[in-house]
Amino acid sequence: MKVDGARLIKVEEEIDGRVYKALMLELRNACILLISEGELALGTLAVAVPGGARGPPAPTSANILGDRHALTARLLAERLASLLGRVALVSIRAGGSDLEVGSRALAVLRKVLEGRGGHEP
Repeated sequence: MKVDGARLIKVEEEIDGRVYKALMLELRNACILLISEGELALGTLAVAVPGGARGPPAPTSANILGDRHALTARLLAERLASLLGRVALVSIRAGGSDLEVGSRALAVLRKVLEGRGGHEP
């Protein structure tokens, strides 16, 4: 769905018996991705800026809010910033270990990218 030049992508996926929902708002210069187990809610929030000609070659990221699954949120934000070439904000709210949540969240990110017509390399 497009609204005033922004694209909204919603995905729902059952992984390992758990329902994950994702909502991505894609703007011209940034994207905001919420990933939640169960109902959509704000979770640990990370921001990443893509690498560029004037800065470091790899994305730079930081946690903004929360500490549960902080590394996973940062890694997904960096991945999204790198793939889309714009600022990425990523929120993750889910139960389980970092390894479990990380692999599930990555699977959801892949579905979101498929929903926008692009595939993760």
